[in-house]
Amino acid sequence: MARKQKKVELKPAPTKRQLAKWQRQQRTQRIIMIVGGLFLASIIGYIGYGYYSDQVKPLSQPVVRVNDAVFDMDYYIKILDIYSQGQESAVVSAMADMVIEAIEQNELVRQRAAGLGTGVSDEEINSELGNLDLPNNEVYRDVVGAKVLTDRLLEDYFDPKVPTTGEQVQVQAMFLESNEVVEEVIDRLGAGDNFTSLAKEFSTEAVTKEKGGDLGWLPKDFADILLGDSMLKDIVFNLELGMLSEPTYDESIIKEIGYWLIEVVERDEDKGSYTRGILLGSRQEAEQVKAMSEAGEDFAVLVQEYSQDSESKDQGGDLGWTQEGFVNEVVSEVAFELELNVLSEPIRDETVQTRGGYWLVKVADEDANRQLEDEVREGVRLKLFGDWIEEQRSKSLIENYLTQEQKSWAVGRVLRGRG
Repeated sequence: MARKQKKVELKPAPTKRQLAKWQRQQRTQRIIMIVGGLFLASIIGYIGYGYYSDQVKPLSQPVVRVNDAVFDMDYYIKILDIYSQGQESAVVSAMADMVIEAIEQNELVRQRAAGLGTGVSDEEINSELGNLDLPNNEVYRDVVGAKVLTDRLLEDYFDPKVPTTGEQVQVQAMFLESNEVVEEVIDRLGAGDNFTSLAKEFSTEAVTKEKGGDLGWLPKDFADILLGDSMLKDIVFNLELGMLSEPTYDESIIKEIGYWLIEVVERDEDKGSYTRGILLGSRQEAEQVKAMSEAGEDFAVLVQEYSQDSESKDQGGDLGWTQEGFVNEVVSEVAFELELNVLSEPIRDETVQTRGGYWLVKVADEDANRQLEDEVREGVRLKLFGDWIEEQRSKSLIENYLTQEQKSWAVGRVLRGRG
């Protein structure tokens, strides 16, 4: 059905005066539109520039240089996202520096592997990406390629450097917090108690406690690699079979225990108890420091000299208000019961770490040419690879341009991208 035609109303032609008026109005409108358009464009430009400067420009900024290779923020964010998949936000933040080191290490491997006669082809990277069902893009290719190269270096270059047999001793060891504990353990060993059970009960070093003192077989030629700075390497190969070592102090070892001396200096209904404290490595040491404090020595001086709590050490031992969430739970519970301005007895805390203690070591067996265990060989291979990486670092130009603000921005972008 056809639409009904509207009746057109005929109007007289405009006069010259009307035409002139309309022309003036049109010129005015065009001026307004042009000015308005420029104003709108300036607003859009400003907003666009803000987005560009806040969200786009940072992505192209360099964050790390490894010799001639420069990596920008966009690359860093993508690597951070890959390495931190499935992690909580706090862990992602903690990984920000580790990822920079990973970028540096991966690039060093790519640049220097050829010098050791090792390489990886595009076809091999494509195959590995397919096997792992990963995207075939620049970032994943870099990560997977570096992993393939690293595995190949470990297998083809470093593995032949590790012998399959060698002189070894089977070691039992426990790490004890103080001379007092050492004396108790030696007395109980003399009375017939089992080394394994005593290590589980008294050792304050994580591995020896968990394994009941059994450190397995240690190869003489690689003791330095496997034991690092520990005094153990100076003990085990100087002991006769079956003999117990003299207690040997070792400051390099971190143990899973500490002892607090706590004083409450103020209380508040809302904030709880304002505390200060000293963290010591043993009950014996804590008792000695408590006696020094009670004899009149300045608390802040004792903190500076003896405390192993890095956060409060430079604050005169101040730990803050218990209700504000910064004071550790063990301290908070004890502080609630303490009298004001009275230094507590030593408080055992297995949630902290402190350094220093005494080794008691025993050689349970020895073999002049024993097969090296796979776990030991792997540890040696990884240590040799790590030393090689550090050598390449020392010979390279490596620059990290990231600021703390940029790292926070990158972490935020990764987390926002996950929804």
